[in-house]
Amino acid sequence: MFPSRSDATSRDVPVLPRYRRLQRRAIGFFFLALCVVVSLFGWLLTGQYQQEIRAAEARASARSNVMTEWAKGVFGQSGQALFTLAQHVETRGFDSADGMADIQGAVEALTRYMPLINEIGILNDQGRVWISSRDNRHAGIDISHTDFFRSFQQGGQRELVTPLYWSDEDRQFYLYHARRISGENDRFDGVVVARLVPQTLMDALQQMRVYDGESMSLVDGSLKLIARHPVPDPPALVGMQIDDPATRQWLTTQQASQTFTARSPLDGRERLFHMQRVGNYPVLVVVGVDVQRQLAGWRQRGLVLTLAMGGMLLLGAWGVRHYLNRLSLSYRLQSREARLDALINSLQDLIFVFDGQGRFRFVHAIEKDKLLLESQQALGRHYDEVLPATLAKAFDKVFHQVQRSGQVATFEYPLLLGQQQRHFHATVSPLASHTHHIEGVLSVTRDITDAKQAEVELKIAAAAFQAHLGIMVADARGHILKVNDTFKRITGYSDEEVVGKNPRMFSSGHHNAAFYRRLWRSVMATGSWEGEIWNQRKNGELFPEWLTISAVYDAAGELTHYVATMSDISERKAAEQEIHQLAFYDPLTGFANRRLFMDRVGTALKELNRHQRCGALLLIDIDNFNHVNDTLGHHAGDQLLQCVARRFGQMLRDTDTLARLGSDEFAVLIEGVDGSPRQTHALVEHIAKKLLAALDEPVPIGEESAVVSASVGITIVSDSQRSADDYLQQVDMALSQAKTGGRQSLRFFDPSMQAALLAKVKLEAELRQALENQQWRLHYQPQVDRHGMLTGVEALLRWQHPERGMVSPGEFIPLLESTGLINDVGEWVLEEACQQLARWAPSPLLSQLTISVNISPLQFREADFLPRVEHVFQRTQAPLAQLKLEVTESLFVEARDDARDKMLSLKALGVRFSLDDFGTGYSSLAYLAQLPLDQLKIDQSFVHQVLESKANAAIVESTIALAKSLNLDIIAEGVETQTQQVWLMAHDCHAFQGYLYGRPVPVSEIEAMVSGRFHS
Repeated sequence: MFPSRSDATSRDVPVLPRYRRLQRRAIGFFFLALCVVVSLFGWLLTGQYQQEIRAAEARASARSNVMTEWAKGVFGQSGQALFTLAQHVETRGFDSADGMADIQGAVEALTRYMPLINEIGILNDQGRVWISSRDNRHAGIDISHTDFFRSFQQGGQRELVTPLYWSDEDRQFYLYHARRISGENDRFDGVVVARLVPQTLMDALQQMRVYDGESMSLVDGSLKLIARHPVPDPPALVGMQIDDPATRQWLTTQQASQTFTARSPLDGRERLFHMQRVGNYPVLVVVGVDVQRQLAGWRQRGLVLTLAMGGMLLLGAWGVRHYLNRLSLSYRLQSREARLDALINSLQDLIFVFDGQGRFRFVHAIEKDKLLLESQQALGRHYDEVLPATLAKAFDKVFHQVQRSGQVATFEYPLLLGQQQRHFHATVSPLASHTHHIEGVLSVTRDITDAKQAEVELKIAAAAFQAHLGIMVADARGHILKVNDTFKRITGYSDEEVVGKNPRMFSSGHHNAAFYRRLWRSVMATGSWEGEIWNQRKNGELFPEWLTISAVYDAAGELTHYVATMSDISERKAAEQEIHQLAFYDPLTGFANRRLFMDRVGTALKELNRHQRCGALLLIDIDNFNHVNDTLGHHAGDQLLQCVARRFGQMLRDTDTLARLGSDEFAVLIEGVDGSPRQTHALVEHIAKKLLAALDEPVPIGEESAVVSASVGITIVSDSQRSADDYLQQVDMALSQAKTGGRQSLRFFDPSMQAALLAKVKLEAELRQALENQQWRLHYQPQVDRHGMLTGVEALLRWQHPERGMVSPGEFIPLLESTGLINDVGEWVLEEACQQLARWAPSPLLSQLTISVNISPLQFREADFLPRVEHVFQRTQAPLAQLKLEVTESLFVEARDDARDKMLSLKALGVRFSLDDFGTGYSSLAYLAQLPLDQLKIDQSFVHQVLESKANAAIVESTIALAKSLNLDIIAEGVETQTQQVWLMAHDCHAFQGYLYGRPVPVSEIEAMVSGRFHS
């Protein structure tokens, strides 16, 4: 089709070697010229650099000479002053008093008029200060032992300037300039010493002009800084030590000066330094010139030369490139047409070229069945005449769009060829001339029918592959080919980490080899397997998954792939575990809860009947646990329970069950004990003691610690006929007995406990019916004065039981208080006593008697105590002056101010108060003085032993004395013998109550007693 282009390609063969030869020659010439230019410019810059350095060295040397002469002049002035003073001393001598005054004046004048000199001292030949400036303040100081003095005394030194020395007195550095005082025949008579102030040198140095980047310094022979100009930032201190080994090495030589380049230790800038000695003085002059500023001009010139050289090189490179482009263009033009023909004929795509009006000018198609017309028939015809109307209209928009915009456009279209619908993708490009005028349009068209179908299938597969299930595809050998995002999210691996690997990398070790053999046998036999399996994530975490493995076969029945789908069931498993944990375990301690514990007790009872073994139940209660909650908070209480549970768990066997049943209550089930109940009893007692011993060490609670104890109740489980609730009831009784016996103790269940409990429950039930059934009785015990005359009675509650007869108060009073019945019964007692006072009021014999009524602290603390008592008073209209309420000290342990306020309210009504059982409680004596009491009652426990116990006698004496000091009446209860009464009367106690005067009796007997005495 293009024969001329093929011929050009054949003629191109001898042209290539010549093109390559000319190309290498041009590049070699360019690099040769480049080396020459770079060498020339380098030579120029090096020469200028050396010239700048020599100029800097000369400037530094000149400045150093000027500073050296200045320093010599400064030290010369000091030396001349010392010389004059030494001659004056030599002339006047050390022995003349007038001379001493004259010399003192000269010293003060030199110190005053020479700023450099801070202080002057004159030493005699013995090394003592003879005269010093500033009011001769250093006179008499001995420095004969110093090397400084000995250098003049023994070494013949004439004049000496020292390096910097630190003065502890003035807290600064000084230079010392000294001169020898000679007598006749050059005899050593002493030394004149001047102390020089470095700051004066610094001030003088600041007056000198320095150029930008230049520095001038004075340094002593030990490399300590004396002065510097300008002052660095941060400022350098006088006396600052400069560490430079090279300079120290130079000081050992005899060289007068040296020049070197270094970084300044004071401000860190790189300088060219010139160092020079100042005559014979131990002082160095150091002048520095900033190298960077010195070379600034050289750098600018170097930059200009470099830019010029760069410009020349770029110009040369451009020329060479232009020449090479011409060679390349010539070569490409000769081979372009041949390659273009070969390229077009190798393309599988359809190519159409249209002119500016839309007529076909070129058609290329390897597969002719993809054309509507033969290519020769289409040439010269407009696309409207060839294409279907709908396609021609769509292509018309694209054609004119490309012509207008000059940009490439693409579009896809379907086309019916024969009986088959096919899809094509066309890329339409403009064809422009060298003047950028659009002369036509090029369309490169590709058949994408198969790609379209594959795209649809891929979309379907991709949608399925990216499902919420993890998917893994492996080849027939088990090598992983692809995984989806869900699989990667579940396992934690990336594509690179799993592709090509065997799925065994996920094995958790949770299943044995037999499990996997059964799995693969199922896949081979049925084509799939489904079930739960444990695998391992990338981070090492084991997790459960639901796995489905399917085998994929081709049309020939050959195995090609495995497809595995998986779902992570960790959350479901965790939820099941959490439900189980919440249902059967205590969330605070992690041990069994009541539900699981009772279940295990029931199981143990079944095993007990089967294997004839014994067991035991232990119930443990933490003593005073509420105190920890109240003082340290509930969070601390939780920490305490967790620590206690851990300690208990460490003391038990794996077969034992530890459970938390309540707030601070733990239970232990011990089962499977071989032996008799007696042996089981010994074993369980040993275990209980171990559990109690586990609490001996303090329990850490955050930054605090708490010491706790426990009470343990135990019952032996040996009878399978009893239920779990029965045994739990038994161990609870044992625990109650342990608490009653006094904390940190253990008790085994005894059948008598149950009998006592049943009796107590029955008594409590009957007690609740006593008031309604009018079973309460009041008995009265006489109270007499010293003459035995009846002054009053104490009302004492009795219970007239229909079956048991008269019940002792010791049995029912605690039950009344624990059940809360004390309030109603106490109100009945008070009302009955008040009614009795009202009945006695008209009688001349009985109206003067008082009735004492005991008030329980629980009753007194009730919020409605006052209103209820006042209602009793209103109903009975009793003479309240004859009523005496007896309270105990325990009433004032808690809320004593509230109790005092209630007492004052009742006191205002005329009621009197007696403090019962005084001395047995823990009330404050200071607060006792504030209570509205009328009487103290000495407890019978003291009265019974007043004759046998000196301690009890002392307590009674003190109580009587206290009552008198508080203006209170005193009465002793429990008086049973005449000797006790005599002793009490001898100690000023004149009111008594006890069996000596009468037992508690019904009111009729009291009235008969009063009537009989009246008639007698």
